[in-house]
Amino acid sequence: MKFHTVSPLSISENVLGILGNKIASGRELTMAERMMALSASGAVVASAYGPGPTEMVVKTPELPENVKGMLANYAG
Repeated sequence: MKFHTVSPLSISENVLGILGNKIASGRELTMAERMMALSASGAVVASAYGPGPTEMVVKTPELPENVKGMLANYAG
């Protein structure tokens, strides 16, 4: 018995493939397609290299009001 695996679809890679084929056929990209290409290429590069410095900033988490209330109840 032979098993076949199916990889999940990557929307960004599909967009780049479609737009790449359009350029390869000698046609121009519209402004919307250029924006799509920029966004998709950024997503592909980000997935290959991991988070950038802006995503790695550590922020102090804020407690929701209901958690603060529970802490006050347990403290008293």
